[in-house]
Amino acid sequence: MGALLYATQVALAAIPNIEVVTLLIVIFTKNFGKEGTLACFVYVFLTAITWGFGLWWLTYLVVWPLFSLIVYKLRKTDNWIVWAIINGAFGLCFGAIFALPYIFVSPAYALNYWISGIPFDVTHCTGNFAAAIILGKPLDTAMKKTVKYAKIKENRR
Repeated sequence: MGALLYATQVALAAIPNIEVVTLLIVIFTKNFGKEGTLACFVYVFLTAITWGFGLWWLTYLVVWPLFSLIVYKLRKTDNWIVWAIINGAFGLCFGAIFALPYIFVSPAYALNYWISGIPFDVTHCTGNFAAAIILGKPLDTAMKKTVKYAKIKENRR
């Protein structure tokens, strides 16, 4: 699951702030529980190996597993409009979350960092919302069927 998160991030890297990692974390966490959070750590590690270890990586190390834990608490929700709103809100807040460590450098710098990234956050929000509306329910349904099939196959052994 972590490798799939990484592969989709790399595949869409040329399109600024458009990603399906957020949506896949929802799908994985809804269907596999806390294992979805473990996939986040694999994803963050693979991303760091590719792009390097920096302050952004420490934020990734907190942000993605934290998002997965939030999803875990809300995992019983099957309304994909709600999930689309959550995914969009996460995209909109992403830049603000990334600005937090810079408060220790300079609160003014952190504020400027966040404000300068708002257009990217709006793109991120829109992309996350659209991905969840279009792909969320079909992917979730496919994952549920796959998990159910795997359990049936396992029980036959």
